[in-house]
Amino acid sequence: MKHPVIVNADDLGLSREINEGVFAGLAQGVISDVSVLIDAPHALDAAERLREAGLKSVGLHILLDGHLGWSSPGRERFSRMELMELLRDPAFLARCRGDARRQIEKFLARGLTLSHIDTHHHVHGFYPIFSELMALVKEYRIPAVRYSRTGYTLTTREPIPFDPVLYRRMEERLGGEGVFFCRTMAEGAGRIGEVATFPAELVVHPARGGDPWREREMQTLFSEAFMLTIERLDIRLVSFRDLVDMDPVSRSGSF
Repeated sequence: MKHPVIVNADDLGLSREINEGVFAGLAQGVISDVSVLIDAPHALDAAERLREAGLKSVGLHILLDGHLGWSSPGRERFSRMELMELLRDPAFLARCRGDARRQIEKFLARGLTLSHIDTHHHVHGFYPIFSELMALVKEYRIPAVRYSRTGYTLTTREPIPFDPVLYRRMEERLGGEGVFFCRTMAEGAGRIGEVATFPAELVVHPARGGDPWREREMQTLFSEAFMLTIERLDIRLVSFRDLVDMDPVSRSGSF
């Protein structure tokens, strides 16, 4: 019995260092899927390398931070109260959906196929953003979405507000639309040993150079301890596409 885990690298295309780290991880077999930041400076290079490697069915890392007034490092233009009010504005949500649609079209124009979507800083954890993206998931027949049953924490800003009622509604909507999601989502390569419910997604942010925390992430992925943990927990690394194409019994761990 092998337990399916997706090790998904976010932010592909953001920098040369990130591209090098992610492709090294793919070649080494410690990364099993990616999410492309399609508007990023090095996204074209990333798309070309994915196609050359025969990895055309990957994820889109949708960026909506500008609409929310978010910028690095951890700056927020609006207070959380102001932001929650903004998220009730239909015109604002229409702009978010329009930008997400543009990014989907740009991704597809690069010769890639959408296996899943997620968002930069997990902003689809806000239910109104989630709802707008689900309309696009249905329109473009996107088979999988990143989802966390326990909410989303952020390293440089407040967590996404967690409401159990709204999150149950998200899960019910995903199930009702037949959209695949992992039962568990964890963030950080060092948390591989904490994954206990499957299928699971482990979100990682490696780079070869650049930000020290991304370099540390890469070192963890390439460490003997990481591989030993995978062996000890009887984990098989898979992609979202792998799981979407499997029958439900296989997804649950019967490899």
